Amino acid sequence: MRRIFITAAAVITIFSLVAPSAGAEEVLGGPLLAKKAPTVQLGPGADPLPKVFAKTWVLADATTGAVLAAKGAHIQRAPASTLKSLTALTLLPILDPNQVYRPTRKVTSIYGSRVGLVPGKPYTANELFYGLMLPSGNDAAVALAKMNGGVKTTVSQMNGVAASLQALNTNARNTSGLDAPGQVSSAYDLALIARAGLERPDFVKYSSAKSAQFPAKGRGKTKTIYNQNRLLTGGYKGAIGVKTGFTTKAGRTFVAAAERNGTTLIVSLMGVKEQSAVAAQKLLDWGFANSGKVTPIGTLVSPVGDNNAAGAVPVTAVAAPETAPETTEGDSAASMANPTSTSTAGISVWSWGWLALFLFAVVAAFMGLRNISRNRRGRHARPGRVRLER
Repeated sequence: MRRIFITAAAVITIFSLVAPSAGAEEVLGGPLLAKKAPTVQLGPGADPLPKVFAKTWVLADATTGAVLAAKGAHIQRAPASTLKSLTALTLLPILDPNQVYRPTRKVTSIYGSRVGLVPGKPYTANELFYGLMLPSGNDAAVALAKMNGGVKTTVSQMNGVAASLQALNTNARNTSGLDAPGQVSSAYDLALIARAGLERPDFVKYSSAKSAQFPAKGRGKTKTIYNQNRLLTGGYKGAIGVKTGFTTKAGRTFVAAAERNGTTLIVSLMGVKEQSAVAAQKLLDWGFANSGKVTPIGTLVSPVGDNNAAGAVPVTAVAAPETAPETTEGDSAASMANPTSTSTAGISVWSWGWLALFLFAVVAAFMGLRNISRNRRGRHARPGRVRLER
């Protein structure tokens, strides 16, 4: 048995030398963004982070891209209607605001929140974008996609835009954000999308409007539609938008932005367990009060091909399952390595541990069988006893 343990120890030692460390994987935006617990680097005089009841969130400077604080930034979750910000960002450069579409009954009867499209009634893209961003109309989301050649075409373009932004945790399956198998995003990606949207005046126009006039049933009639963002409609100083969301699977999701004294902050939250506007306001208030007193923990990377902003080099996104458990702030995200990697650097430390344990069991079994075989051969080699008759 002594030989077994010596051999096993040697095997484990060898694999511990070749196995990568827990922080070996490159994390998009910076290694601290792999942490699942609230993470911040406070400087002198900085206030502690407020208590926010959300599964994941990111607070970032829209101008510099600096991530001031975060929790589970790269964890994938269902995005709900915050995905409509990607729908808008994709279609705004494509559709003519005056382009007209007449929806079918199938489009107008889609499940979930609706702006109230009437079958056969003409709507401009401009009107539909208001219907998309203010009351979060799923019917408007489908209608805009139909104007663009179909939902399938638009979803493919949305994923292309996400890839160009390096929003690598995002996979769109529809234009509305309704729960769908495989449809995911992350707080980090939603912040990237919002940042890109805020650079477009038309995106800001639609996402920051508190209300708008929308065609109603009946010729020449209109109705007032309202933004669901209570941070915006509640008069939060400097509020810009961006998008609310809720589904059974996603829970509350929320992306907001605000500008004060030349600084624009973005906050994205997923799995919110309190009022979304309250959670966002706590982080924005803290950010405006402490942005100059903290060291950024990471950065919102630039779109592919844009070399002007810092942090454009990392290319590996951390993507954890939606059911990833909460851990302490000191835990790393080695288990969330890029699943497409085939090198040994993509194997987690836990995987190496199980491999070493397996090899230990194999060696132990082999040594045990060899000892049994030796003992049997030894017994057969001994002269048999002579039985004496009385």
